Amino acid sequence: MEETYPVESYPYVSQSFKCNDYFVEYKKVLSETLYKQEAELETKSTTLEKIACMMGISLSECTDLEQKCSILQLENVNDPVDPLELKVRSEAMSADDKLEKATRTLSTAVELKAIKAHPLQYEKKLRDLKKMSIPTFKQEPNPSPEVKLPKEFVMIARVFRPFRSHMGSHTVAHAQDFMLLGSQNLVDFRDKIKCMNDDLPVGEAGAIKDHIKSGMFFFGNTFYYDGRVLTNINYGEVIERWAKEKPEMKLGPFENRDMAECKIADLEIRLGFPYVFMHLGSCEHLVTFLDARLMDPEDLQNPDEYPLVVETENEVMYCFACDVHDSSYYVDDDQMPTKPVNLCEQCFEVFYKRNGVIPPTTEEVYYCKFPGKATIDEKSEEVLESSD
Repeated sequence: MEETYPVESYPYVSQSFKCNDYFVEYKKVLSETLYKQEAELETKSTTLEKIACMMGISLSECTDLEQKCSILQLENVNDPVDPLELKVRSEAMSADDKLEKATRTLSTAVELKAIKAHPLQYEKKLRDLKKMSIPTFKQEPNPSPEVKLPKEFVMIARVFRPFRSHMGSHTVAHAQDFMLLGSQNLVDFRDKIKCMNDDLPVGEAGAIKDHIKSGMFFFGNTFYYDGRVLTNINYGEVIERWAKEKPEMKLGPFENRDMAECKIADLEIRLGFPYVFMHLGSCEHLVTFLDARLMDPEDLQNPDEYPLVVETENEVMYCFACDVHDSSYYVDDDQMPTKPVNLCEQCFEVFYKRNGVIPPTTEEVYYCKFPGKATIDEKSEEVLESSD
């Protein structure tokens, strides 16, 4: 692939590396440096003892340091105090006291205080937060510091919206970002990718994704095909035959591997380099790897939750009532079977318009209109105009 897209054209990409080999060597270096005290740390029972050991100070010094660095020691910035002269305060501050103190320096706290003074605005703020895309998994709120060398590593992958070569240099929006574990197979990654073309209808036979299940990744000079279904087509073999028929293109040689038998750790990649995912016969997506690192305590520790979608483009929210049109209104009304609900323009007017007028929102019936959404064609036109 680098013969077709020279690395020199992408100055921001990393050196090529084999994922597994790199992290084996990296963990070896860490075990001899930062994690050299791991055996001693395992004898410590509390987090504070482990921190003191890692810092090379006594437990009493670490305890004193923890108290002096506590949030309870926050003082008025207009009356600074020498850190060595701090006296430990035992009383905890209430949420309102913390907000009052924070308004002296933080503009966001000033805004929050102003919103809390108006109950309806504060309630709207809470509703907006509830509408955000929050992961369904449970995570420990305050994970303890990790003192053991992580065994697993994480890859951050980005999948873009469908792309065609004739689009030239036009910007292609990304669709999803993933966290992948090195121990996972490529089929796990493939099954999590969503495409706007997946649900295109095939007459009365259902969605196209239910009939064309072939798929392929192209990393380096290797095609990774989906061989789980006997009728699946190996796109790599088709492309390889085409390349042999056109020797002037100077493409290949290529390798073909079943993605079900290949782990993320087996890949040899460059960070930032554009690779390809292909499905549905001719639907192509660019794929890039943004980062590679060891797993840390703040990551989700349950491997069954991976590949984890950490960012995705806005999806169509169909109307709760008709399930046909895209939603235009967010409604919180006790008269609805569930609350809150999303309604389209037509259904909203049927439910709430009286004598040609829609009554204002109240505490009993709250609604707000979603920001206007541009269609795919409109977005494409905006991209073309911006590129011109």
